[in-house]
Amino acid sequence: MKGFREGARRAVRRLAGGWVLALLAGVVGGLVGAGAAWLAKPGILGAGLWPAGPAASSPAEAIHRIAGPSVVGVISTYLRPHPVTGTPMVAARATGSGVVFDARGFIVTNHHVVSMPAAPGTTAGGTGSAGAPGGPPSPSASPPGSSPGRAGGGPDRHADIHPQRIEVLLPSGRRVPARLVAEDYPYSDLAVLWVDPKRAGPLQPATFADSDRVRVGQWVAAIGSPAGLFRSVSLGIVSGVREELFQPVPPPAAGAPVVGERIFRLIQTDAAINPGNSGGALVDARGRVIGINTVKIAGGGGLEDHFEGLGFAIPANDVRRIAGDLIRYGRVRRPSLGVEVVDVVQVTALAREDPAWALEFATALARGRGAVIWRVEPGSPAARAGLARGEVVVGCDGEPVHDTVDLLRIIDGKAAGQQVTLEVAGAAGTRRIQVTLAELGT
Repeated sequence: MKGFREGARRAVRRLAGGWVLALLAGVVGGLVGAGAAWLAKPGILGAGLWPAGPAASSPAEAIHRIAGPSVVGVISTYLRPHPVTGTPMVAARATGSGVVFDARGFIVTNHHVVSMPAAPGTTAGGTGSAGAPGGPPSPSASPPGSSPGRAGGGPDRHADIHPQRIEVLLPSGRRVPARLVAEDYPYSDLAVLWVDPKRAGPLQPATFADSDRVRVGQWVAAIGSPAGLFRSVSLGIVSGVREELFQPVPPPAAGAPVVGERIFRLIQTDAAINPGNSGGALVDARGRVIGINTVKIAGGGGLEDHFEGLGFAIPANDVRRIAGDLIRYGRVRRPSLGVEVVDVVQVTALAREDPAWALEFATALARGRGAVIWRVEPGSPAARAGLARGEVVVGCDGEPVHDTVDLLRIIDGKAAGQQVTLEVAGAAGTRRIQVTLAELGT
């Protein structure tokens, strides 16, 4: 399984026709200038979208009134021993953003805001605790309702290190220590922090919208801390809603892992994206969070390749589910079927090279659609149900499966322990089988 960041790079690069993706330690900023004043004219956006009270001079101002108090800054400090005295000294500092998830002190942000790649040959160190050596004292209480000892735990955790000191910059301007509760890497770029409400004071949780109802072209504002400029706002629109897989485009090599069992969705926006805003809020016209800003396309390096207006956010519905599980369980309880799948086009390419492939995947080649089973994980739900390499899943719970995207999207919407009905085509014809999904990683 490749990490979220690597998968996002591939996916967005394909969407952009080869442009380079910049995964930032922050995302979003800038202003739209005269366009905002035009949008504020009566009748341009319709009545009832903006809050009561003094008239706002622009849509961004109106949105910021509602959502701004729920966005915080995140400062991650990495320490190392002084070469002479051995006392802790600052090795690096990164700034990002976060969104207040609930009044108990939980804050959702990006994984990469509170981590950085480890140097080759090193082991990840630091737990992200605010009480690590050289940091401020830990909060006196523990996060309510969370599972201790699960800060990380993803299969690629060895590749990242965490800061010894994490602080949250509150809307009041005060800094308070924060603790890393858990993170979802490499499956998504999300993490949850906790601040003690006794030290932070009352927090205003964000209101999250139903991101399945997001419309291309609707107005949005991005709020965060680009370049450490706290609670900056930029205005734009939703440019698209994208779905991609952790999946290689070329045909798979014989015996090689092919695809992970995750889909990630991204909301595309032309609101300005800049380092420091990762983990910040993408907000609709009513001040509701529709996504957490995470990545942008920056260009290919040359002056002719540079362009703006291609930023991406993790949808609010995914954020709610992931953050809720991280708080409750210390991990995300994802469903798993236990198969690696490929598209028919991939095995078609293999069959052109070797007749043996054509024989093994004859069913897929004949049907021309479906999610082709490449490998069955031993002991998995798929193995217990008798699924085999070369068979093709053409339906799941009454929905047609045309390719791997369809199958993984359907499974992604289920829960561990839930039963699904698969329609599977093989050499002996098509059959229906029931499978009880397991929890991914268990």
